Amino acid sequence: MQAYHFFRPLLSPAQAWTAFRWQAFPAAGDDLQALAATAAAAAPLTRLYPLFLPCQPDWLGDGAYLHLLRGLGPERAIPCLPALDAAAESGCRQLRAAGSHMAIEVADGEALRSLQPAVADHAVIDVQVARSAIPLLDLINAHQHGISLVASGVHTHEMFDWACAKRFSIAGAEFIPANDPRTPADADTTRLKLLRLLSLVVQDADTREIEEIFRQEPKLSYNLLRLVNSVAVGPKTPITGFHQAITVLGRRQLQRWLQLLIYANQFTQGCQPNPLLQLAAARGRQMEVLVATQPADPDLPDPGEAAFMVGIFSLLDTLLRMPMGEVLASLPVAPPIAQALAERGGLLGSLLSAVTAADAGDLETAARLLDGFGIAPRDHVEAQVSAYAWAARINLE
Repeated sequence: MQAYHFFRPLLSPAQAWTAFRWQAFPAAGDDLQALAATAAAAAPLTRLYPLFLPCQPDWLGDGAYLHLLRGLGPERAIPCLPALDAAAESGCRQLRAAGSHMAIEVADGEALRSLQPAVADHAVIDVQVARSAIPLLDLINAHQHGISLVASGVHTHEMFDWACAKRFSIAGAEFIPANDPRTPADADTTRLKLLRLLSLVVQDADTREIEEIFRQEPKLSYNLLRLVNSVAVGPKTPITGFHQAITVLGRRQLQRWLQLLIYANQFTQGCQPNPLLQLAAARGRQMEVLVATQPADPDLPDPGEAAFMVGIFSLLDTLLRMPMGEVLASLPVAPPIAQALAERGGLLGSLLSAVTAADAGDLETAARLLDGFGIAPRDHVEAQVSAYAWAARINLE
């Protein structure tokens, strides 16, 4: 199997993207050459966010690795060692003295207590290990001594909240697609409005029918304009009305923004975007790019549009807190799209399985599926970077 490289978002306590973690499967190991070859494609991501990247002890003195760090930017690239030993400590100190960041994966309280900011300023800790094997005082002391705590393996909302409460400043995003059982489901009226809007969008309904929903929900119109203006057009041509959006964007692009709009908390009192929004956007864009690497499928006359829709809609069950089967019963999507969403069937379903496996941290499954499609690792990297860069620009603040 070829080595595939994955870029996974890390969150601030506000659940906003704050950095990315670069991991490979099979693990990077000694393949510094492959890492260096991937760095050029990953560079656009580091212009947006800091990037935690793989590091081995013997790379710390390797000119090729140091050149890679300089290319990405020492203030943006954060080497992450799997553990710290005496041989690696000197190299870490040199990098830190030169102004670079450094991260160490920590497996117990003793390792955390011995960590010094002059050696590493980030400690990456599996959240389950932090809860069961590291005293709270050690976490507090590390934070007070200037070491940023990074929680990995955060698979539930409760784990994320625990990590934030215990001084972790960065956390994994694996929990985002999961429902939080501690919060009540949205009212049925909200679900009905969302499903009605979705149904009209999927059917490419007459503009007047869609506009009627926007007239009934002024906040819906407001959020659509904020969403579109955040990315699609830019400040030179601000969109101020629904009809203008259709004229400037065209119906096809407007449909894409309407698909994203459902994640924007438009029926709630708050103004913060749902954290599902960026994940849905990234999935849609990545699916669109990946499907273009595959042979033409006669069942998919417009594979890019279908793949985008599958990626966007893959989180509807979480958003609406309904089984995907019930959601699809209300949406007249094409059979290949329904099969992909409900059963992970067909080309689109398998591509979605690869994307969702990577989101969950199951890199082995994701790499196996990508390899089965014959997707080149560099194409996969470029699809991810394109998707995350596009989704990162979406901002409803």
